[in-house]
Amino acid sequence: MANPAIASVGWVERLVYAPGDDEETRRRKVQFTIASILVAPAGLIWGVLYFAYGERTVAVIPTAYPVLTALDLLILTRLRRFQVYRQTQQFLILVLPFALQLGLGGFVGSSLVMLWSFIAVVMALLFGGALEAFWWFGAYLFAIVAAAWLQPQLVIENPLPTWLVLALFALNAGTVSSIVFFVLRSFVRDRRRLRELEVAYLNQEMMLRQSEKLATLGTLAAGVAHELNNPAAATRRAAEQLGDAFASLEAAHLRLGTATLTSTGRELLQSLELQGREHAVRPIELDVLARSDREAAVEQWLEERGIADPSQLAPSLVGQGLDRPALTRLAATLDGEALHPVLDWAASVFSVRTLLYEIGQGSARVAEVVGALKDYSYLGQASVKMVDLHRGLDNTLVILRNKLKVGITVHRDYGADVPPVPAFGSELNQVWTNLLDNAAEAMDGEGEITIRTRRHEGWVIVEIEDNGPGIPAEIQPKIFDPFFTTKAPGKGTGLGLSTSHAIVTQRHQGELRVVSQPGFTRFTVKLPIEGPYAVASAAEGAAFDYEPR
Repeated sequence: MANPAIASVGWVERLVYAPGDDEETRRRKVQFTIASILVAPAGLIWGVLYFAYGERTVAVIPTAYPVLTALDLLILTRLRRFQVYRQTQQFLILVLPFALQLGLGGFVGSSLVMLWSFIAVVMALLFGGALEAFWWFGAYLFAIVAAAWLQPQLVIENPLPTWLVLALFALNAGTVSSIVFFVLRSFVRDRRRLRELEVAYLNQEMMLRQSEKLATLGTLAAGVAHELNNPAAATRRAAEQLGDAFASLEAAHLRLGTATLTSTGRELLQSLELQGREHAVRPIELDVLARSDREAAVEQWLEERGIADPSQLAPSLVGQGLDRPALTRLAATLDGEALHPVLDWAASVFSVRTLLYEIGQGSARVAEVVGALKDYSYLGQASVKMVDLHRGLDNTLVILRNKLKVGITVHRDYGADVPPVPAFGSELNQVWTNLLDNAAEAMDGEGEITIRTRRHEGWVIVEIEDNGPGIPAEIQPKIFDPFFTTKAPGKGTGLGLSTSHAIVTQRHQGELRVVSQPGFTRFTVKLPIEGPYAVASAAEGAAFDYEPR
């Protein structure tokens, strides 16, 4: 069997419901309506008592409250204007008790019936605005002063028995206190419940954000591992080869020491060393076929002169710019016995310098990735700081280079007037990661991404657009919803864009919007220059340009 109390609450909810009301608004409407209805039986009881004891004219006043309340409820069902209903009920509760007090003859004779008027003040305080509550309280105080001035005597000027007046004193105080207690208890209980729900929601949001961070971390870890593996492997390989190259250099240096060199020959050695050092840093640009032909020609030239191991010397000699004509000029300058040691020494020196350059480049690349990763995560830095958005975007591109370097061209159009903004740097980088990663996946590894920044009044605007297939119009309103994803099962959590939207809109008081059509998608992030806790009011209506450029 249905609970009558629950059924009555459900009836009231249907009565006061309006489209767009959230749960808290609906409950406050229900609380007010129930409280206003609870006053109605008291009006009937008071009206009957006054009528029975000869105050028939006065009995109309309390009886009018339930009648007018029923009429007000009927109007509410027709017009659905709860604000009008609330103001009307508060007016009735404030005015009718004072009218009854004056009709019965003052504070004592009316059994202090004005206490009922204070319910209107409580209702205005709980269900209206702060300024509105002050006005109602002022009206209540004015009514008390007016009643005291109109009927200053403290005597009973009505036919009601003294015992009944005293009983009504206790009944008025008890009933009014009970109704006020009920309203306040219900209000406080709901506020406590909403606070608990808010805490639970915040905890859930933090868990979801951590889950998305872990999912993003997995993607980034794979990309960063790949980015670190290549230069680390190259550095290790070059270091291993460097030992053999040094051994060859030492042997070549010993052989060179036994050769007879003229002053011209020694100058030639210095020239070869400078040339080898330059080309070790800036290799000669030759395609594979041209390099192979040149190495074959040099190898043949070495064989013709009886130089041992021509296949090992040829690549190093070609790498430092020595072709057949250059070698012929070199041979003409040196004595016949000195040619072999000089060529052997030049090739060894070039190999050592090339390997040293490769080690330097590999370690620099590792340092670049590690530095970008540190800046990306803002490790060891304050959570809120002045953030250079361009640097954050560049660091994100470094972290995602493995995913963006094959078939995807990234264009950067950074505004020169874009200032640093106070922000949560690591969280903003997570936004850039999600947007760029989604763009790369949408284009299936082939297309163009454009990152554009500019300043507009009190805002910094970051646009990330791609020429991928676009987002279908029917799902665009859902893309920021938690767990909504268009990716195949197991490929996406559906939290990336939801987390990004929360970071931009809630953490930074900004905006994140999207416009998409076939062949064009643009995500626009709008951040306040004054930071996540102070938004420039002058820029409140800053417009977005959504047309493809």
